[in-house]
Amino acid sequence: MQTPYIGQLPIPPATDAQQAPIIERVQKILAAPDSPDVPQLEAEIDRLVYELYGLSEKEIAVVEGRTT
Repeated sequence: MQTPYIGQLPIPPATDAQQAPIIERVQKILAAPDSPDVPQLEAEIDRLVYELYGLSEKEIAVVEGRTT
């Protein structure tokens, strides 16, 4: 993909309220990258992003490579 084409994709901006929980989890990961909590925090970030974009369970399965 080239930059001019990616720039045409309709990606809505997240509100501050939507960004806050994601930022919080990213900061926890950056503060302790070797923590055993990192996989859980990453999964929570994924879930928040899926909600942000309104993905269905089927779309989430595709993103996560769980298609059959």
